Amino acid sequence: MITKSRTLLVVSLSTLLAVGLSSCSTEKPGNATPAPTQPNSTSATKSEAPADVFGELKACDLLEPTTTAKGFASPAEETYESDNGCGARKQGFGFVSLYLVPEAGIDQLSPGQGTKIPTKVGEREAVEIPGDAGKQACTVAIAVTPNARLTASTGLNKGTNEEACALSREIATAAEPKLPRGN
Repeated sequence: MITKSRTLLVVSLSTLLAVGLSSCSTEKPGNATPAPTQPNSTSATKSEAPADVFGELKACDLLEPTTTAKGFASPAEETYESDNGCGARKQGFGFVSLYLVPEAGIDQLSPGQGTKIPTKVGEREAVEIPGDAGKQACTVAIAVTPNARLTASTGLNKGTNEEACALSREIATAAEPKLPRGN
């Protein structure tokens, strides 16, 4: 009789355990919550991220005219500083890059090993950073809005920061008229 009771108890516990386990899923742990409803168009507009100030403008389209004329290889897309970047190399000379950065202005730009020098490119506020990546390097950044910028950088195999800055300024100056007018 004790054996029969124990067998019945084991079968009952096994059944309860099987029923309990079958009602749970290991696919998505946590508590079930209802799916969010679609917000009305008014609140959707308020919560959306701001549009990219550069729109369809591509960094390679701004860099290519200057680099091709100077004998650089065809520019190629890069994503080091933003998703909209471009770089080109010239054998024995060095490299140049241009980035359109929609989420950080010139104030957020780190000077690296150099020092930020306020300047202007066209009528826009800008900074020049000689030596930002060490000797033979320079970046020129143009403010498009307080939170968006263009950066033109040069790194030379041989030469000076001043020579690198001259090429970065040339690239930035050529691109500046094609930039959108920010607020």
